Amino acid sequence: MSAAAATDAALRGIAGAVLWRADGTVLLQHRDDDPAINSPGKWSLFGGAIEPGEDPETAMLRELEEEIGFRPSRYHPFLVLRSDRDEFHLYLAGIDVPVEALTLTEGQGMAYLTPEDALASYDLASTARTALATLQLYRRFRAAQGLDTPL
Repeated sequence: MSAAAATDAALRGIAGAVLWRADGTVLLQHRDDDPAINSPGKWSLFGGAIEPGEDPETAMLRELEEEIGFRPSRYHPFLVLRSDRDEFHLYLAGIDVPVEALTLTEGQGMAYLTPEDALASYDLASTARTALATLQLYRRFRAAQGLDTPL
């Protein structure tokens, strides 16, 4: 096995979603303040670990159902990020559900925010910060193509 393959095998798979609403806001999770979790107290995307035998898409759908009781009907692969120990598989998914209709089972809160406001004023987990900055670029790319939504 090559050194690269050994490194890839050691990466923990994580799947999540940038939940985008037609008004341009995204749904973010305010993580618990538990020091035993990654990015405690920060604002982040919904998602979690890919379980053995699961592919990233299935894990993303499962995590959304577990964490907020929502299953998107429109989504596509958006971004893959690698850290020294994790590989994040992020999807861009449409959501049209009011926050009051969702059931939060992990975290201390959730809110729809514009990417601009979240990036400027919120303490974001690094994955969320990178995904929202990329979403801004992606939206500009789509607009230049004459497309008005990122989905």
